[in-house]
Amino acid sequence: MSRRPKHDPKESEREILEAAKKFLSERPFREMTVDSVMSLTGLKRPAFYVHFRDRHDLALRIADELGQEISGVLDRWLTGTDLANDARSAFEGLTEVYLEHGAVLSALSDAAGSDEKVQAAYHGLVQRFIDATAKRITDDQAEGRIRSDLDAVETARALVWMDERYVTQALGRPPRTDPKLVVDVLYNIWMSALY
Repeated sequence: MSRRPKHDPKESEREILEAAKKFLSERPFREMTVDSVMSLTGLKRPAFYVHFRDRHDLALRIADELGQEISGVLDRWLTGTDLANDARSAFEGLTEVYLEHGAVLSALSDAAGSDEKVQAAYHGLVQRFIDATAKRITDDQAEGRIRSDLDAVETARALVWMDERYVTQALGRPPRTDPKLVVDVLYNIWMSALY
């Protein structure tokens, strides 16, 4: 009798994360169970608990992973020096992430409305972008690019939550809005509101 080769822990973890993303791209979080995720892998149920406490922990890890991906593209504007081109590039990157993972992000956003743990993680993710945007606004105010009477924190909060809702609706699930149009809309709103 031949034994199945032992999986590398990182490969097992990645396989479970990818299975969960696949599940959430097709079905809502409320239907996700450990068994439903593991049925999409070549692994047994106990392998799940080597990496995750429960389905909530799995959802939090997905939110964190996608948050890091979004952070990478938004940093183009947040840390860039070419205002117009960096902002457009950031919105292009954001739409690319949503084209690839929009259904998963949409499922997490929906789950945040009914699950406290997912809500805390999802809102924490959004808050990271609000904080970074507020810092950029404050920095640009100090340099005279943005008028000083604009409340940096509340403006950042309004813009980031608007983006989250708009991009989730436009690109989260089919039918999707033309990504180039999404970039133009976001760019025009942010540039008009801030500069």
